[in-house]
Amino acid sequence: MPSPNKPSSPAPAAVRDARIAAGLTQTEAAQTVQASLRGWQQWEAGDRSMAPGLFELFMLKTRQWQLGGNRHAD
Repeated sequence: MPSPNKPSSPAPAAVRDARIAAGLTQTEAAQTVQASLRGWQQWEAGDRSMAPGLFELFMLKTRQWQLGGNRHAD
């Protein structure tokens, strides 16, 4: 059971869905968070876990989450 204070890594489908919602290619998404294309592909495939903070950065930079606690931009 994960600690309530420690965020968990996003599911591969969440990584893919966030990229698609942002209208980005895998290459563009990787560049958004200064990652390699291969790394992004591994996150989407579930071969590697994306760090929760990196996912948060992606969501903030693509304006899918808002800074200040509201994680769901409507």
